[in-house]
Amino acid sequence: MNKSKKSFMIISSLLIIGSSGWTSAWGIARREEPSITQITLQDLQPRADFYLVGVVEPARTVEVKVDSSRGSVVEKKVEAGDQVKAGQALFVYSNPEGALAIKEAEQATANRSRAVEQARRQTNQKWEQYNKVTNQLEETKQKIASAEEEDKEGLEDRKTDLEMQQSQLLLEAQNLESSIGDAELELERAELELRSVKEQHGSDVVEAEIDGIVKDVDERQMNRSASEATPENPFMTIVDTSRLFLKGTVDEFRRNQLEPGQKVELRDRNGGSQRWTGKITRVGDMKEPSVVVEEQGANPNLSQFSFEVVLDESVEPPSIGIHCFVERIEEEQTAIKLPKSFVFFEEDRPFIYVVEDHKISKLSVEIMEDETDEAMYLLESELDMQVALVFPTVRIQEGMDVRPNDPTD
Repeated sequence: MNKSKKSFMIISSLLIIGSSGWTSAWGIARREEPSITQITLQDLQPRADFYLVGVVEPARTVEVKVDSSRGSVVEKKVEAGDQVKAGQALFVYSNPEGALAIKEAEQATANRSRAVEQARRQTNQKWEQYNKVTNQLEETKQKIASAEEEDKEGLEDRKTDLEMQQSQLLLEAQNLESSIGDAELELERAELELRSVKEQHGSDVVEAEIDGIVKDVDERQMNRSASEATPENPFMTIVDTSRLFLKGTVDEFRRNQLEPGQKVELRDRNGGSQRWTGKITRVGDMKEPSVVVEEQGANPNLSQFSFEVVLDESVEPPSIGIHCFVERIEEEQTAIKLPKSFVFFEEDRPFIYVVEDHKISKLSVEIMEDETDEAMYLLESELDMQVALVFPTVRIQEGMDVRPNDPTD
């Protein structure tokens, strides 16, 4: 082997070894890079040991079931998730027999209504004729009073004729007045019949009773034949989310600690940093069936009482049906605390590690000793309660990147 080829092989081997070593070192560095855990200042505050659990519910829920006597559902006007207004069409029945019966009753009512109008019109015309003849009779009487003897005979004959006409028209007008009452009575009967038919067969269109959101639509119930059994579950469910409530139970020992108007904070039992607030609106006086809630340390031997919270409006309200922890909000303004393990010192100046723009940075703070808790400092600096602090470890350093998949407590 010549000298140049041997040198090339040696250099290649060194490059391969060096590359492998650099790759191995880079992999070890990546594996050893610490995972950063964040927690908000709000979540670091000591919490009272009094908390309850409840379920978020809408202000009202309306279940709309299929009425097989009205036919089969052939068309739906809304979809699950749609916002609807009271009176808005939800779905349509196909019921030819019922539609025909309603149409016949509506036609009968229209005919009776026209009969009433005709009777009134004829009566008005007859009274107009009567009034005209009465005026002519009065004029004739005045002419007789001032007429010459040779003219009175003809005027007397006209007077007699007008009196006969007046009597006849009065009788006819009074009879027509009675016919109006008869026609109105027949119209009332027709209207009652129409209401009865509509109640029996209903309208083809079913409308929403409330403003709300369509939660569920069971499309399997559409186009079912009359011979099929009517399902027990609703065809549609509409929930009124204009106000949200939380309903739960409290045991007999803690019931007296709740009262209407008391402010509370809610948080999802399954985790997450989002919080909601509200007020207690009701604390029940009647015992509820005993419910064991482990998160509350509930005792099945203790009597349970219902309570209700109305939630304040929020940009992102909780989902209906989720379980939330409920904690009382103390009216007194409490000091902001920092666990001593989160505070570091640099030249005797305290600071904490926080997350800013996905990087760890130092934030100087002013603190003082907490005489009530030796594990805590009292924070004198004004900080946003949602600022993200970094869990203290020996390996965290300023400028480290915080990856999106790093945990949040």
